[in-house]
Amino acid sequence: METNEPLLADEIPAGHAPIAAAITPDGRHVYVTNFGSSSVSIIDTSTRSVIAAVGVTSGPWGVTVAPDGLRAYVACFGTDSVAVIDTTTNQVTASIPGLNKPLGLTVSPDGSRLYVASQGGNRVDVINTATDTVIASVPAGTGPRNVAVTPDGTEIYVTEEGANAVAVIDTATHTVTATLTGFLFPRGVAASPDGQRVYVTEYGGNKLDVIDTATHTVVDTVTGLPIPFGVAVSHDGLLAYVARDGDDSVSAIDLIRNEIIDTVPGFHAPSWLVVTPDDLDVYVVNNGNETVSVLPAPSGAYPDVGPMSGGTTVDIIGEGLGNTTAVRFGCQPAASFTVLNDHEILAVSPRLATDVDIDATLGQHTTRTVGRFYYLPDSMLTHISPTSGPLSGGGTLTVTGRGLITTTSVRFGTVAVTPSSVLNDRVTVTVPPAETTGPVPVTVVTRSNSYGQSTFTYVGPPSITSVTPSTGSTAGGDPVLIVGTELAPTQSVTIGGVAAGFGVISNTRIAAVTPPAAAPGPANVTVTTTGGTATAPGAFVYT
Repeated sequence: METNEPLLADEIPAGHAPIAAAITPDGRHVYVTNFGSSSVSIIDTSTRSVIAAVGVTSGPWGVTVAPDGLRAYVACFGTDSVAVIDTTTNQVTASIPGLNKPLGLTVSPDGSRLYVASQGGNRVDVINTATDTVIASVPAGTGPRNVAVTPDGTEIYVTEEGANAVAVIDTATHTVTATLTGFLFPRGVAASPDGQRVYVTEYGGNKLDVIDTATHTVVDTVTGLPIPFGVAVSHDGLLAYVARDGDDSVSAIDLIRNEIIDTVPGFHAPSWLVVTPDDLDVYVVNNGNETVSVLPAPSGAYPDVGPMSGGTTVDIIGEGLGNTTAVRFGCQPAASFTVLNDHEILAVSPRLATDVDIDATLGQHTTRTVGRFYYLPDSMLTHISPTSGPLSGGGTLTVTGRGLITTTSVRFGTVAVTPSSVLNDRVTVTVPPAETTGPVPVTVVTRSNSYGQSTFTYVGPPSITSVTPSTGSTAGGDPVLIVGTELAPTQSVTIGGVAAGFGVISNTRIAAVTPPAAAPGPANVTVTTTGGTATAPGAFVYT
């Protein structure tokens, strides 16, 4: 559902042609690059005013802040460098050379590395932040523009406008491990807090793509976003905000359903946005009128679904909530609630069996509806198919059960994968690769906070060491014993290219019956399992 509301946002003057923004971990300051005036505006979020403007070299574009909040890094497009700003003094303390038309940049979660999209060199440069030097350059297709790092620091996602692709870089080896194609001018990129998904705006495709980081595939899209530029994800992972350059608006997207829930107009060529650590405000850079707008988060309850057994922690966002004395889910009081401030309440859902309004009592007498909550039946996993597969993964696995419509991920051991298709009784997912053979638990995680579990077994490729007896009549019907390894998940046996009846005795032995042959001579024996195929050339001779 998409709605339009009057703009309720302060506008803070910035410099000439502002582009990007970054916020300090404590949420106290926002750094805004001004491409046209070669400066960085520093906004105090408590007063919503610019407290300093730091001059940098020509054409500042991207900006990011170190995890400890002590340094801000600015990509200076015009001088092929990165400026380093001391956030305690707001002074430039270093300039890192060796880049090539840098645009987007991001810092690793531990703060030790800086990754910069050098558009002019078609590469991503890696900077050691201890020495402020470039230590590696990774070729990254044509026209790299923006970069995002996963929360665990293991991968970098790079939007390549010139190649209409997204590259995935392994930070340990500094190599491209995957290239996703089929985009149209991909531009903004952001990772979810849990690292399971990466979100990419398609500037030419008018949509937001959802990438599964386990399989490196696009698993969903949100359409209806005219010329989207930047994207920012809330720290609780429930909402994304997209700057819509095409109609001067900002959309809020529910990341559980991947649907637009609110669109606010009144911006001016919005380019970039950042979310405050408390998720209550969004700072939006207006390139068109050289300001930064402060947009309140949309009112409502997040998440808005949970199990009938209750126990779901719900973040209620709104106005004038500071004197709340009671919270009810329908006619039942919340299991508990905590008033965080005038704009936010944390409440725990009680046990109920239907969807209800959430009401808050303000003071002693005033009650108003502040959101809606949907109760869901507990989910149950009853079966998976197939139950085994190769170490390389890649096959499609189907989960059957009930109450699966709100499935958010399927876990293979500790690896979480976003489903490719979700129905109430069936979920399909691409099997991720594994490093070792053996069983792993398959867990379905749904919005009802319930779990169903089965077992998937990773198997290695089979091998054949002997076939006895090794000769028999062309009439067929001779029993043979096939000995080898990894034979338990055998799906078929052929002798001379003809299907043979078989039975699995153990992981190393199969009993088979030879089919008839057209002529005497040697015949290949082939065993196909869920882990692969093995062939013993001429292992059985028809006489």
